Amino acid sequence: MSTPDAAGEQPQRAAVEPETAEAAPAPVEDALEPHVPVIEETEHEVVLQRTVRYGRVLIGGAVLGAIVAMLACLLFPVPEDAEYTMGQAVGISAIIGGAIGLGIAGLFSIVLGFLAKRGSGVGVAIQRDVR
Repeated sequence: MSTPDAAGEQPQRAAVEPETAEAAPAPVEDALEPHVPVIEETEHEVVLQRTVRYGRVLIGGAVLGAIVAMLACLLFPVPEDAEYTMGQAVGISAIIGGAIGLGIAGLFSIVLGFLAKRGSGVGVAIQRDVR
């Protein structure tokens, strides 16, 4: 309680405005309601194009060429008075065979790439946005 001043009047208090409804916390019942997702679907026309995995074809060709060259080298015996061993001959033939296999695989993958592009088509993609 406030005491009256010398003139006998009560001091004025600052008016306190109540908080607006927007700042008030939401009731507990509203927080328990599940959120219903909104799904928006849009359809887009897309071009489907097949491609060649060039890395796999090139690595496969190099490995296959090296293996074939090593096996071919093992079929021929090394003379007794040769300045190289069988391991050296197999190694150099593996390098040369791998390079040849890599070149052949490169040409093969280019041809496969042209053939795969002929098989392109058109499809419909559906994009769904969930909010």
